[in-house]
Amino acid sequence: MEKDSVEGTHYWETMFLQADELDSNYLGEAFSAHYDLSSPVEKQSSMTTKNNIISERNRRKKLTEKLYALRSVVPNITKMDKESIIRDAMEYINKLHEEEKKIQAEISDMESAGSSSKSTVFEFDQEEIFKSKRIRTDQERFHNFRGSRSSPIEVIQLRVSSMGEKTVIISLTCSKRTDTMVKLNEMFESLNLKIVTANITAFSDSISKTIFIQADEKEKDLLKIKIETAIAALNGPQNSISSFEDKCSWDLLKTQ
Repeated sequence: MEKDSVEGTHYWETMFLQADELDSNYLGEAFSAHYDLSSPVEKQSSMTTKNNIISERNRRKKLTEKLYALRSVVPNITKMDKESIIRDAMEYINKLHEEEKKIQAEISDMESAGSSSKSTVFEFDQEEIFKSKRIRTDQERFHNFRGSRSSPIEVIQLRVSSMGEKTVIISLTCSKRTDTMVKLNEMFESLNLKIVTANITAFSDSISKTIFIQADEKEKDLLKIKIETAIAALNGPQNSISSFEDKCSWDLLKTQ
């Protein structure tokens, strides 16, 4: 009886060990399968991370190039870090807006003063009235004679630079004359450029115009040549007449 009991005990111990061994083998195969399946995923994740790093590096490189281009346009840069460049550019744009408003206000005042002077009646004696009319008529004839030829655009500085791959910046500074603003607008319109934004600043003796256009970086040299050609065409041989000729024309009109 005791012999049967011992044999039964050995039997169940043997079955338990076999079952435990089977469980261990199953778990080992499961872990091995999981490792084999996760390996391609880890490789894919590693490639994705590498691509993200390269994309971020390229994005920062393009951003740096745009900041350098922006820095070349803004006249006053306090520091060379990114925040200072952007802050100085914003201040420069605000300054341009203020100057634009100031110029518009001056134009409005001049127009108001012109209409007011036309409506004002001065009392002179008969001789003074005739004299005033003759002088005014001669002046109008002289200005009409001068107006038949456009004032030339005298370029002080012309810069064409790229800002990224699809943006080109044109900075043109020229001498301030009677109809320079009008002629500049006509000249740029004739080029059929894809203008994104433009601003103009008037100083006491010069005018500065900055234009952002859509164009490839490789077109900037060709654009500069086109602008120079258009300015030369606007000036033409007639616009090279000297101030001495203007004076002679005025003297001729006075003698008539």
